[in-house]
Amino acid sequence: MNKPLKVFITYARKDKEAKNKLITSLAVMKRQGLIEIWHDNEMYGGDRWQNEIFSKHLPSSDLLLYLVSADSLASENCYKEFKIAREKKIRVIPIIFSDCDWKNDQLSNFQVFPDDGTPINEWDPEDKGWQNAVKGIRKTVENMLSQSESASDVSKKEREAETVFQHGNFLLKLGKIDLAIAAYSEAIALNPSANAYIGRGVAYANKGEFDCAIEEYDTAICLKPDSPIAYYNRGNAYLHKNEPDQALKDYTQAIKWQPDDADAYTGRGVAYYKKGEFDLAINDYSKAIKLNSDYIIAYGNRGKAYRDKGDIDNAIADYTKAIELDPDNAILYNDRGVIYGKKDEYDLAIKDFTKAIRLTSGNFNAYYNLGRAYDEKGEYNQAIENYDRVIELNPNYISAYYRRGVAWLYLQEWERAKSDLTTTRDRGRGIDITIVFRNDFGSLENFEQINGVQLPEDIAALLTPPRL
Repeated sequence: MNKPLKVFITYARKDKEAKNKLITSLAVMKRQGLIEIWHDNEMYGGDRWQNEIFSKHLPSSDLLLYLVSADSLASENCYKEFKIAREKKIRVIPIIFSDCDWKNDQLSNFQVFPDDGTPINEWDPEDKGWQNAVKGIRKTVENMLSQSESASDVSKKEREAETVFQHGNFLLKLGKIDLAIAAYSEAIALNPSANAYIGRGVAYANKGEFDCAIEEYDTAICLKPDSPIAYYNRGNAYLHKNEPDQALKDYTQAIKWQPDDADAYTGRGVAYYKKGEFDLAINDYSKAIKLNSDYIIAYGNRGKAYRDKGDIDNAIADYTKAIELDPDNAILYNDRGVIYGKKDEYDLAIKDFTKAIRLTSGNFNAYYNLGRAYDEKGEYNQAIENYDRVIELNPNYISAYYRRGVAWLYLQEWERAKSDLTTTRDRGRGIDITIVFRNDFGSLENFEQINGVQLPEDIAALLTPPRL
C-alpha cells in the first residue's frame, strides 16, 4: 500500500473554525491511511516557525487545500503558500468557504469544490457543502494514489519521452525543424506532456505555420493551465497572424502566472503598439525594462512607440541606450537616424545611416535613408550615389527611382530625370506619380518657382495630373 498523501491546509487566521471543520470532515480519509494533514494559522509565530513551514512542511506536501474566503485572498501568507505550491508543482484544490472574488483570482484556473463553486457557508445545511467538498477531495486523493502505484511503469516512459524531447530541442536549435517536429511527436506518443506540445508548437511557428502552432499551445494549456510559456508563445503566434486582441489576452495570462516575465510585458507592448495604443505599449515596455535593465528589444520598441507618439527626444534616448547595449546592431542605428531626420538633424542622421551600412553592407533601406538625408541637405550628387546603390541591391525599390529622378531635376539632368520618373510611373504598381509629386512640392509651378527652373514640356506633362 502507498504511503498516505501529505495534505497541507492554507487558510486565514479568521477562518480557524472553518479549518477545524474541514479537518473533522477529512477524519475518515485520515483514519483509512489515505492522507496525513498539516495546517498552520496566519503566520505569527516568529521567523523560525515560518522558515520551518516554507522550507520543510509545505514543499514536501503532495496536496494543498486552499480554504478560500475574502480573508484568505487578502492574506500575504496564504498567497506565499499558494505560490510555493505552484513552484513545487504541488496539486492545489481550492475549497470555496465563503463568497469572495475568487473567480478573478489565479485560483479560478483550478478545479474547485464544492462542485458548482457555491460557498460552503451558503449550503443548507452547511454539512452538505462540506461533504460535497470531501467527496471531491477523496476522488482526487484516490486518483493520485492510483497514479502513484503505476508510477514505476510510467517513469520509464517518462524518462524516454524526456530524452526524445530534449533531442527535439537540440534539432530545433540546429534549424532542423521537420526532424524536431518528428521528435516532439515521438515524445508526445510516449508521454503527452505540455512541454512536448509547446516544443512542437514552437517548431510549427518557426515554419510559419501559426495555426498549427496555436493548436499545439491550446493542447498544452489544457494539460497545464498555469503554463506562462504556453500563453506567451500562443500570444506570439497571434501577433504573427496580426490578431493583437487575442495576443493581448494571452500575454496578460502569461503575466498573471509569471508577473516577473519581461518577455511577456514586451510582447504585450507590441500588441498594444499594433493597435495604436502607444501609451499602454510604453507602459509595458517600461515594466519590462524595470525587470531587466539591459533589455535591448524593450528599449528599441519603446523608442519606436515614443517616435510614433511624437516624443522624439525620449525616442532618441531609448535608441541611444539600446545602441549602448548592442553597438553592432545596424537596425538600431538606422531607426535612430530616421528619428534624427525628424528633428532636421541631418548630419547626425547621416552618421547613423553610414554606421548601419558599415555593419550591414546590403542594407538597402539604410542606403535609401542616407540618400534622403543628403536630399534634405541639398547634396543631390551624394543622394544619387545612395539611390544608385539601393537600386543595385533591390531593382524593385520604386521609391528610389522617384527620389533619384527628383534629384536629377534639381541638377537639371532632364533626360536622366525623365527616365527615372517614367520608370516610377510605369512600374509603380498603382502609384500615381503626379499625386506623390504634388504632395512633396504642392504643385509643378511651386517647384519651378522655388528652384528657379522651367521643366521641359515632356517632364512637366509627366508630372501634371490629367484633366477630367
